[in-house]
Amino acid sequence: MKTFMEKIKALCKKWSDESTWRIRKWIFFGILVATVALSFGLLFADFFRYHYPTDTLLEETFGLSAIQAPSLLADPVLLEDGGAIVALILLIVCGIVFLITATALVIGLYACISDKEKKLLSCVKVSLIATTIITVGFTIGSWLAVPIINAAGGMVLKADNAVPMILALVLDVLCAICIGVLRLGAEDRAVKTDKEKRSVRLLTGARLELVLYAVAITALTIFAMLSNLITVNLLSASGNANEIVHITGIDLFKNRANIRESGQIVVYCIFAMLVILSALSFLSILAYFSKSKLFYKIALLNVVVGASFCLLVGLFGKYYEIVQGLNKDVLASMLEGYGYNDTILDTFDYSVSSHAIYFFLGTLVFVGFMLVRRPYSKGLATEAVLEKSLYPDKIQTDVSIQDVSKKAALGMGGNGGGNSHDESVLRQVYYADPCPAFTELDEKMPSFQTELDARKTALFENPTLPALVQFVVQYARDSRLHLSYTEEDIATFVAGLGTTKLSILQGMSGTGKTSLPKIFAEALYSVCDLVEVESSWRDKNELLGYYNEFSKVYTPKKFTQALYRAKLNPEVLTFIVLDEMNLSRIEYYFSDFLSLMENEPDKRELKLLNVGLYRVEEGEKYAYAGLTDGHTLKIPSNVWFIGTANRDESTFEISDKVYDRAHTMNFNKRAKKVLYHNEPITQRYLPVQTLETLFENAKATVRFNVDSYPAIAQAEKLLAPYNISFGNRIAMQMESFVNVYCSCFAFNESIVHTAVEKILLSKVVSKLELKSVADKDALADEFESIGFAECATFIRKLNED
Repeated sequence: MKTFMEKIKALCKKWSDESTWRIRKWIFFGILVATVALSFGLLFADFFRYHYPTDTLLEETFGLSAIQAPSLLADPVLLEDGGAIVALILLIVCGIVFLITATALVIGLYACISDKEKKLLSCVKVSLIATTIITVGFTIGSWLAVPIINAAGGMVLKADNAVPMILALVLDVLCAICIGVLRLGAEDRAVKTDKEKRSVRLLTGARLELVLYAVAITALTIFAMLSNLITVNLLSASGNANEIVHITGIDLFKNRANIRESGQIVVYCIFAMLVILSALSFLSILAYFSKSKLFYKIALLNVVVGASFCLLVGLFGKYYEIVQGLNKDVLASMLEGYGYNDTILDTFDYSVSSHAIYFFLGTLVFVGFMLVRRPYSKGLATEAVLEKSLYPDKIQTDVSIQDVSKKAALGMGGNGGGNSHDESVLRQVYYADPCPAFTELDEKMPSFQTELDARKTALFENPTLPALVQFVVQYARDSRLHLSYTEEDIATFVAGLGTTKLSILQGMSGTGKTSLPKIFAEALYSVCDLVEVESSWRDKNELLGYYNEFSKVYTPKKFTQALYRAKLNPEVLTFIVLDEMNLSRIEYYFSDFLSLMENEPDKRELKLLNVGLYRVEEGEKYAYAGLTDGHTLKIPSNVWFIGTANRDESTFEISDKVYDRAHTMNFNKRAKKVLYHNEPITQRYLPVQTLETLFENAKATVRFNVDSYPAIAQAEKLLAPYNISFGNRIAMQMESFVNVYCSCFAFNESIVHTAVEKILLSKVVSKLELKSVADKDALADEFESIGFAECATFIRKLNED
């Protein structure tokens, strides 16, 4: 049972999570569409069944037919009858309801497109209320109108179409369950401590107990109304019972057409009580499933009305038992429904008995249990706790705990607030966490410091870029994976880190693209967070997370949590790897970060949402450690974004906008297998500030200049016919890359030329893939003549397309 409940809670959490919003909103929208379709269908539904038993011609012409909108508008004969006029009025009302639901549909569609869940739910509720009222009114009105119209003679009507009402009630229950599961998931996510969990269990038990009392009392009352109300004993001359007639509520309803007006008053009174009590019970069940804050008031009203109606039914039976002689006409009228004539009570002596009052005694038992158990007062007090947790914007932070104690005396219903458990429950009213994920990371700050102290015990002593490259190569080779990367590979990767904050590792699958940043971070005792890109990503929220206006909770995605963690660990080098980043269009979900790359480091900040997030504990506001103004996350300088990209039919082409802002590293062949390796070596910690210093020293030492390198000018001249060149941004990146790459080796002119060719190929020459090259061999020969052999090989491999 415990495992089953855990699975239910997990499903509720998943349903209320922001990742399911796209599914959830279309389910709610589907319910909205169904209500519109139902209200529209009422315009063509069967209002009544009818026939003319006294008119052979009309009976042969129409037979047993249905009064519908088309027949009302087309047949003037039907318009002469009272039933048709009633149906016409219903038709007009149905048209008004259809306009209401259609308007709700339009607003709901806008809410879906703009991701406004609260507005969508409001539209669904309005549409359901309107549709339910008209369908229930249609069914009840038809039932009440039939005897009146039939009594007028002429057309005989029959009301037998309750399908619209049943469909509307089913939609009500479905919507209530969806909303209830949504609130249950948000509620379960909000609670953290054991006290809060006990409060949730108390609330669940109180709600269930109260709804069971309401349902039980309703069932007893309905059974009392529909079962044996009065027993009439028709006595013979000797005083013995000659016949016994049990007058039940069901029989009265069935035979109401044969009962005189005096008896029908009893029928309609019982029917009115049934309708009111059934409506209250249905509302109680809906409020229970939807976890509505009105549940307690509705359920309590249901109990009071049910007990009152049960008492009235019991007194009704006792009244006829005590003063049976005064109600002879009414009794005779009710007996007519059983086939007796109106003089039956003049022919026989009779006696009346009733046991309906005993049903009321049964309801008193349930009411007594409810008064002892007090689920209403307990549940109402605990409900306040979760309401404040789910709606933190309603919390008044200037209220003190003393004020809470005063409220305890008023809200706990009779114990004066002296119960310590009740007071502890109410104290939780002043606790709210709009982002539990950030709170969890904030609470880990002491452990982050402990991990940093452990890293510093393995500090990389006297680091240089050549030593760094050699160490990573050796660490990767001797690691458990035995990865094969050359010094040129690692130097290219390091030079990319020194050039820009975004690197793209592209090429064939299985060539070590994802493994490179992972093993690099592992070797330097750093952090590498892997974020799997999905093909369905269409905007930045898929990467960053969502703010739920319904529960007032922000749910950050894995990417945002990685950024936040890096903000709390400013000394630790952090890679955030977007795995298979071109499964979706990069500009769709990463455009904000591409723009941020243009800003100065201290101005790179991202506004996560439009409202401020603050944790509230016992009336006090607390800011999240990693956020500015409660909604802005500054991109920490210790973060580098690494994207891996496959190039096949399942992926999108990467645009020039992305390539221009990133360093690209191509993996076009499988790495050689490591045949000789040693025991794994120990990690060395390299603080991010030290790495930045190495980059700055490299750029200050080599001082490569794009404009003074002849081969670059010659390459530009060769590419000019294809309208390929580069601007200042790429020129600055080329200089940074060459400076850092050359610093990874013993400096000589051949190293400079190799670095220039690598960066020129990845940033400029690679754009030939999108051009039509008439004579590839001639162009390749030209590049070989200026010493760019890799560029020449790339040009020769260009596809004919």
